[in-house]
Amino acid sequence: MMVFRLSVVALALLASTASAQSLVGRVVDADTGSPLPGAAIRVLDRGAAADADGHFALAGLPPDTATVTVTFVGYAPWREVVDLRRSAPLDVRLAPMADVLGEVTVAADAAQEALGRDTRPVGVLEGRALDDARGQTLAETLEGLNGVTSLSTGPTIAKPVVRGLHSDRVLILEDGVRQEGQQWGGEHAPEIDPFSAGRIEVVKGAAGVEYGAGAIGGVVRLEAADLPDRVGLGGRLSLQAFSNSGQGAGSLTLESASATVPGLAWRFQGSARRAGDARTPDVVIRNSAFAEAAAHATLGYQRGPLEVDAHLRRYTTELGIYRGSHFGNARNLEAIIERGGPDPDWNYAFSYDIDAPKQVVTHDVASIHGHTTIGDGHHVDAQYAVQRNRRQEFDAHRPYSDSLAALGATPSFDLSLLTQSVDVSIEPALADRLRLKIGVQGRTQLNENGASGFLVPNFRAYDGGLFAHGAFAASGALTLEAGARLDARTQRAFPYDAATRSFDDVQRTFLGGAAVVGAMYGIGDAWSLTANVGSAWRPPNVSELYSFGVHHGTAQFEIGDPDLGVERSLDVNATVRHESDLVSAEVSGYVNHIFDYIYSLEQPEPTVTIRGTFPTYTTTHTDARLVGVDATVDVRPADWLELGAQTSVLRADNLDLDGPLYGVPSNRVGAHARVTAERLARVSGAFAEVEVRHVARQDRVQPGAYLAAPYPPAYTLTAITVGGEVLWGQTPLRVQLGIQNLFDVRYRDALSRFRYFVDEPGRNATLRVSIPLG
Repeated sequence: MMVFRLSVVALALLASTASAQSLVGRVVDADTGSPLPGAAIRVLDRGAAADADGHFALAGLPPDTATVTVTFVGYAPWREVVDLRRSAPLDVRLAPMADVLGEVTVAADAAQEALGRDTRPVGVLEGRALDDARGQTLAETLEGLNGVTSLSTGPTIAKPVVRGLHSDRVLILEDGVRQEGQQWGGEHAPEIDPFSAGRIEVVKGAAGVEYGAGAIGGVVRLEAADLPDRVGLGGRLSLQAFSNSGQGAGSLTLESASATVPGLAWRFQGSARRAGDARTPDVVIRNSAFAEAAAHATLGYQRGPLEVDAHLRRYTTELGIYRGSHFGNARNLEAIIERGGPDPDWNYAFSYDIDAPKQVVTHDVASIHGHTTIGDGHHVDAQYAVQRNRRQEFDAHRPYSDSLAALGATPSFDLSLLTQSVDVSIEPALADRLRLKIGVQGRTQLNENGASGFLVPNFRAYDGGLFAHGAFAASGALTLEAGARLDARTQRAFPYDAATRSFDDVQRTFLGGAAVVGAMYGIGDAWSLTANVGSAWRPPNVSELYSFGVHHGTAQFEIGDPDLGVERSLDVNATVRHESDLVSAEVSGYVNHIFDYIYSLEQPEPTVTIRGTFPTYTTTHTDARLVGVDATVDVRPADWLELGAQTSVLRADNLDLDGPLYGVPSNRVGAHARVTAERLARVSGAFAEVEVRHVARQDRVQPGAYLAAPYPPAYTLTAITVGGEVLWGQTPLRVQLGIQNLFDVRYRDALSRFRYFVDEPGRNATLRVSIPLG
């Protein structure tokens, strides 16, 4: 049935190509290939705005030639005489103003441009900033964005935290496909290869209307660059080296358009990372090595208004868990905390070996996406994706009823999650000042546990959602946004009942809705004010409901609550932005009230099992309120100098206990200075940058919450980076040399799962080289 439905959609898309009498195309950044949503397109007396993917369509045009004008703030206008009888889509690449000589007047249609903007704060990494972060995990890559921190489990595992929320509350989409892994675990990093992204966006705040259940804290969107439209092999080789852990990383991208099939193009991207044990300023962090490999193949085809792209991705990783986080009894933990670090009698020799405890994860994704324009400029999108996530965790001890020889060979925890999803949406061409998107989404999940442990039960789930989201440019300065959504999830799980030593059969259905209203008001050319009120929800995940057992990745005993209901949030945002030649600034305030906020709370008494003694964590819920401010400013007093500062302040309260909320990030402030030179000796685009970040101590403790040790003290880290572009023969090489934690500071973060056991990594020198191919 699924194949039949997809075939109907595909035939509808193909059929539409025959009747199209319109100008269609796409607007992207000339340097990065990233789409430019909201770009204004004018032909004769008609106009349109590019959608979120940069696509546009204009219908009802005469069969003649005409001047097409495309404008977007910050980019040089594009004008060209075009034969409107053409069948091929128009590919418009706008050059950023920084790349254009001389003064250029930007004449964008502000109203149409505003339709493509988000009324929530959105952080973007692309171009140089993204290249400078290559070779790190996704969470580390995003830490440069204000309001984004990370939840770490030692030096190998990190996941993004957006305004104090993480895991199931922050959705991750890669090429439009929602990532589905075992993200419930605080030490389960996203199975994402940041090398493959050409642009990363972080939407801060509730975004349940567009993205469905779970988008309470925000959304991370990774988009690949556009496929090439010219014949000839091209690409890029990117290499990195990190001194602290002896890490080497590299990524190779090859791409071309087809010489024999017009409109056909392809790309292959592969990457690998290999690291040994990380080092604190004092010791080697034993068994913190990792190995990672990923590949991404893309095939795209364009004919007339039809665009189809297909993706195959594989991501694999094997990573060690710090051996010192597994201890025998409560007295061992007390001794570790009193000692302030690892046992001095251990062998701390550096190694690339990965031993138990460890995690082995494989994630495969296949997806196909189609886009077309029908009738008078109606956009239609359809996407199908299937993904399989397999997670194995290996205990420091041998598995139950197994031999010592099986240590590190037989997992104690073996989960396989199969997810299929279908997304269909349409954007009818209603008016130049109005954009409306209507969509439907469906998803199925099957989770199987192939090991002897029962921490997470087998389950099957079905999800469905229906939404409508629109924006209206009331005037050249004011844009309004509104949307609504309904979702449902039916889940049948088979948790293990330790009392009866049998499996239960539990079926539950969760219903929820999301809504958003927002407005953006432009004040002159330099200022804008946005405000947004959004609600979102999420059902409890199967771990929060039914966990009962040892979680080897974190060495803790976890207990769920089968009576949990859904979380619901009400998020209010307001943002002031300023953009001029001299200053870029943004101040954003928010209040996120979450009803029945679900969290895991450490208990005073550990759980004693035949496999050792483990800290006990139980799942509970409360009403919570998160209030914060994110602010950033960049000043350019001269062409060669940029000064910047940013701060992120969060106050989270447990409303049921009338006190602080458990487990939120510390407040932080940072500053940087960057000096550039158009040419220095044989280096073009040379730069030097100093960055300082101070993280305050988290001194707000939830009433009655048990902490084995107080939160760690504040810390300040300094980093320096120099780089530029040099010629190697006729090939320009982009080279960057940096040192993080320049002064080798000893520190621990309040959100680190290993803050009781060991310091964070010390000084780290990095070398990055990027080589264009073709």
